[in-house]
Amino acid sequence: MPRRFLAARVRGLFHRMTAAACCAGIAAPALADSALPTVASINVCADQHVLALADAAQILTVSWLAADPEESLFAATAAQFALNYGMAEELLAFDPDVVIAGTYTSPFTRALLLRLGYQVVELAPETSVADIERNVRLVAAAIGQAVRGEQLVATLHASLRTIEAHRPAHSPATVVVRPGGFTVGAESLANELLIRAGMRNVVAEQGLDRWGSLSMEALLRSAPELIVLTGYRTTQPSLANAVLEHPALQRLSATSRTMTVPAALWACGLPRSLESAALLQQAASE
Repeated sequence: MPRRFLAARVRGLFHRMTAAACCAGIAAPALADSALPTVASINVCADQHVLALADAAQILTVSWLAADPEESLFAATAAQFALNYGMAEELLAFDPDVVIAGTYTSPFTRALLLRLGYQVVELAPETSVADIERNVRLVAAAIGQAVRGEQLVATLHASLRTIEAHRPAHSPATVVVRPGGFTVGAESLANELLIRAGMRNVVAEQGLDRWGSLSMEALLRSAPELIVLTGYRTTQPSLANAVLEHPALQRLSATSRTMTVPAALWACGLPRSLESAALLQQAASE
């Protein structure tokens, strides 16, 4: 398969799975109302797991960030639901059967809901593909969609096999440059996806951690063959994005392959995050 079609194939696997979930929610609202728990989500990463797995009739509310395309891969779908800001008063008004949250999300809200007897499922951040599987299964079990969860995990595994089959013969030296000069170190989901795609993450090899800041001097010394930018609110002026306009980076980009991974693909650990690996392979082959 030509690599230019690989990203579309991986993306298509997850889009078909998500479309099936949405259709199930629209086709059988009465069943969802009577047999499946209602759900509220108060974290943008949890939101996207819920939107990928739940019937539409189950979803009472998702967080406001879920409807922001810079933050969420499900922004258009999320905009169809009531949005919340993670406050306890909002959640009490919805009276959900299950609340899905992150381990660092609105601690007061989570504590109060637990004291009032609500079921609160807390998702730890995904720093690996295994973590994605864990959270898919946690959410699926909590909202009565275990079968759909296993289908999504199977789709994830199929995408991993496709990515493995298209690893390049040569692993290009790769550097990720994020707004503000941040990069991707070891012990991160983005690093794992880089490696699975067949890239060498030069920064991780040099020992920078996942919150590492990359100086322009270090970037130039690394002599990358592939520069990966993560576009985030590029039309809005900011000091963070100004780093990406540095003349040295512009000159380096003129002699190295440069690509952009949409920020939402790496903002949360989701099955669809694997689309970034296919994009990396496509860029490496050009």
